[in-house]
Amino acid sequence: MEKLGLMTDAGRAVLPDMSPSGFVIDNEIFNALQTDAVVWNNFLSFPQLYRRVGIDTIQIKKKQSELFQSRLQKFIENTKRGIMYGEWNDNGRLLNY
Repeated sequence: MEKLGLMTDAGRAVLPDMSPSGFVIDNEIFNALQTDAVVWNNFLSFPQLYRRVGIDTIQIKKKQSELFQSRLQKFIENTKRGIMYGEWNDNGRLLNY
Protein backbone atom coordinates (compact mmCIF):
# COMPACT_ATOMS: atom_id res chain seq x y z
CA MET A 1 0.00 0.00 0.00
CA GLU A 2 2.82 2.37 0.89
CA LYS A 3 4.64 1.87 -2.41
CA LEU A 4 1.39 2.32 -4.31
CA GLY A 5 0.71 5.62 -2.48
CA LEU A 6 -2.40 4.24 -0.81
CA MET A 7 -1.20 3.95 2.81
CA THR A 8 -2.87 6.21 5.37
CA ASP A 9 -1.43 7.47 8.66
CA ALA A 10 -3.81 5.11 10.47
CA GLY A 11 -2.37 2.19 8.51
CA ARG A 12 1.20 3.26 9.20
CA ALA A 13 0.43 3.44 12.93
CA VAL A 14 -0.36 -0.30 13.09
CA LEU A 15 2.08 -1.53 10.46
CA PRO A 16 4.77 -3.95 11.71
CA ASP A 17 8.43 -3.45 10.83
CA MET A 18 8.45 -3.96 7.06
CA SER A 19 12.20 -3.57 6.55
CA PRO A 20 14.20 -6.58 5.31
CA SER A 21 15.73 -6.96 8.77
CA GLY A 22 12.25 -6.86 10.34
CA PHE A 23 11.26 -10.16 8.72
CA VAL A 24 12.61 -13.24 10.48
CA ILE A 25 12.06 -16.77 9.18
CA ASP A 26 11.03 -19.31 11.80
CA ASN A 27 13.90 -21.74 12.45
CA GLU A 28 11.78 -24.80 11.64
CA ILE A 29 10.87 -23.36 8.23
CA PHE A 30 14.43 -22.20 7.57
CA ASN A 31 15.85 -25.63 8.38
CA ALA A 32 13.21 -27.42 6.28
CA LEU A 33 14.03 -25.25 3.26
CA GLN A 34 17.76 -25.90 3.60
CA THR A 35 17.37 -29.68 3.89
CA ASP A 36 17.15 -30.04 0.10
CA ALA A 37 19.63 -28.13 -2.11
CA VAL A 38 17.14 -27.84 -4.98
CA VAL A 39 14.48 -26.40 -2.68
CA TRP A 40 16.94 -23.95 -1.12
CA ASN A 41 18.34 -22.76 -4.47
CA ASN A 42 14.87 -22.36 -5.98
CA PHE A 43 13.72 -20.49 -2.86
CA LEU A 44 16.64 -18.08 -3.14
CA SER A 45 15.90 -17.51 -6.84
CA PHE A 46 12.31 -16.40 -6.14
CA PRO A 47 11.52 -12.69 -5.68
CA GLN A 48 11.95 -11.47 -2.09
CA LEU A 49 8.30 -10.43 -1.91
CA TYR A 50 7.19 -13.95 -2.82
CA ARG A 51 9.52 -15.45 -0.22
CA ARG A 52 8.28 -13.15 2.56
CA VAL A 53 4.59 -13.61 1.73
CA GLY A 54 4.93 -17.38 1.37
CA ILE A 55 6.86 -17.78 4.59
CA ASP A 56 4.53 -15.47 6.51
CA THR A 57 1.52 -17.48 5.34
CA ILE A 58 3.11 -20.52 6.97
CA GLN A 59 4.45 -18.78 10.09
CA ILE A 60 1.11 -17.29 11.10
CA LYS A 61 -0.16 -20.82 11.67
CA LYS A 62 2.70 -21.91 13.96
CA LYS A 63 0.27 -22.57 16.84
CA GLN A 64 -1.91 -24.75 14.60
CA SER A 65 0.55 -27.58 14.06
CA GLU A 66 -1.40 -29.53 11.43
CA LEU A 67 -2.09 -26.46 9.28
CA PHE A 68 1.47 -25.20 9.77
CA GLN A 69 2.91 -28.53 8.59
CA SER A 70 0.57 -28.84 5.60
CA ARG A 71 1.38 -25.30 4.44
CA LEU A 72 5.09 -25.92 4.90
CA GLN A 73 4.91 -29.17 2.90
CA LYS A 74 2.97 -27.50 0.08
CA PHE A 75 5.47 -24.63 -0.02
CA ILE A 76 8.43 -27.02 -0.10
CA GLU A 77 6.88 -29.24 -2.79
CA ASN A 78 6.07 -26.29 -5.04
CA THR A 79 9.44 -24.67 -4.40
CA LYS A 80 11.22 -27.89 -5.36
CA ARG A 81 9.33 -27.83 -8.68
CA GLY A 82 10.15 -24.12 -9.14
CA ILE A 83 6.49 -23.12 -8.84
CA MET A 84 5.38 -19.85 -7.27
CA TYR A 85 1.74 -19.91 -6.22
CA GLY A 86 -0.81 -17.82 -4.33
CA GLU A 87 -1.78 -14.16 -4.35
CA TRP A 88 1.66 -12.87 -3.41
CA ASN A 89 1.94 -10.06 -5.95
CA ASP A 90 -1.55 -8.51 -5.89
CA ASN A 91 -2.34 -9.74 -9.42
CA GLY A 92 0.93 -8.36 -10.79
CA ARG A 93 0.70 -4.86 -9.31
CA LEU A 94 3.56 -5.53 -6.85
CA LEU A 95 6.00 -7.34 -9.15
CA ASN A 96 8.54 -4.53 -8.93
CA TYR A 97 8.53 -4.36 -5.13
